[in-house]
Amino acid sequence: MPEDTISETPAQETANDVVMRFLTQGGATVELHHQDKRVRTLPGSSVQVMPNGETRISHGFNWRCLGCGDIGGGGRYGLGDRHFDRFQKDEARNEANQHATTCRAMPKPTAA
Repeated sequence: MPEDTISETPAQETANDVVMRFLTQGGATVELHHQDKRVRTLPGSSVQVMPNGETRISHGFNWRCLGCGDIGGGGRYGLGDRHFDRFQKDEARNEANQHATTCRAMPKPTAA
């Protein structure tokens, strides 16, 4: 199993890029974030690769559950780290909300 490389970031430190939040069935928070990511695909496409192996910065969105740790598309080991480009804001929001409606994770305890 791959090593977990996700770093825990308190919600107050991520507030600047949070677009919206959803509440899970167990009371944890799912945050939808602005995300910039280097990609090899054409703008507005997740499958059409840019010519000559070029890359571009895609300004878009991703979500993360602060209860169970899932990130955009599910999974914690890179396979589910889905990036939604700026044309997919509704899809990103819907997926984050769908996760919140089915996730039963409770908020993680905080140190006193």
